[in-house]
Amino acid sequence: MLLTFFYTLGSSGWSSRDKAFNTTSANLLFWFLIIIIGLRPLSWVFGDMGTYAHYFHDMQIDGQITSSGDWGFYILMLVLSKLVSVQLFFLILVVLYIYTLYKACKRLFPNYYYYAFLFLVSSFSFFTYGTNGLRNGLATSFFILGLSYANSRVLRWFWFLLAWSFHSSLVLPIGAYILASIYQNTKVYLSFWLLSIFMSLAMGSFWENLFMRFGLNFSNRVGDYFTEKDLYQDSFSSTGFRWDFLLYSALPIYVAYYFIFKRDFRDKFYTKLVNMYLITNVVWILVIRASFTNRFAYLSWFMMGLVIVYPFLKKVYWKDQYMRMGLVLVLYYSFTYFMNVIVY
Repeated sequence: MLLTFFYTLGSSGWSSRDKAFNTTSANLLFWFLIIIIGLRPLSWVFGDMGTYAHYFHDMQIDGQITSSGDWGFYILMLVLSKLVSVQLFFLILVVLYIYTLYKACKRLFPNYYYYAFLFLVSSFSFFTYGTNGLRNGLATSFFILGLSYANSRVLRWFWFLLAWSFHSSLVLPIGAYILASIYQNTKVYLSFWLLSIFMSLAMGSFWENLFMRFGLNFSNRVGDYFTEKDLYQDSFSSTGFRWDFLLYSALPIYVAYYFIFKRDFRDKFYTKLVNMYLITNVVWILVIRASFTNRFAYLSWFMMGLVIVYPFLKKVYWKDQYMRMGLVLVLYYSFTYFMNVIVY
């Protein structure tokens, strides 16, 4: 990341040198992540990795799916349990998790995909959902790839539905996509996001109970976040009103506000993306005190990198735009480093 930052300080525009840097850096980063995450040792240190390994071994023995939810993921596990070892199984999951992000960035930003990819993998929860919350991580990567097919409804919904089949909590981003497609007024969504902070402070338990009933009715996985609190406890799930997470969530909102309302950035895809982020983040804010807060927050956070980097890569506003983007990247990654390395 620092190499990218210092490179951007000396860049003034798109050239053959930049193109070579983009391609080479993207490929190196992709394979580096595959090796580091995909070849990690099989260990309970990585949370759910041990549980998935246990399920995988059971399927190798009896060839049956015991879970009633997230059928897409478990069908894939069942098929792979007959073909590969457990170590190769985890490697395949990581390749799917990272390659779909890489592919989506390449589709959205043909010339600048390395920068978008770097923002996505610099996100606070990227490593966690590549090693611990594997189903959720895979599902959100599929969803982002689906978003990149803006001109193909069939392929877009194929990836959306595949994402839902891997983790049914994706019903929330999918619902946000539908709502953002119907109603596009970002000012209204932004106003409601600000209002949701006061609503959560004043009526937190009311919203928890409301969304618990909604989650149980529409998604087993969302419902589990409320009812199976011990199952989803981890180092980032402490309760209370998480002002640190709220400030982190506000960074892409500030960036979006600046470009849309101050710089008059007009892009249908970006408007929909920002509105989706606001919708899903509002739901998390309303239930922010619950012990599953980080799991629910991720249903908006996985879009955060795209919300921040998209306007930087679509239109030139400043002569030193690369430098400004590099500074934003350092700020963005600083929270990841602080929370993962210093705090925990």
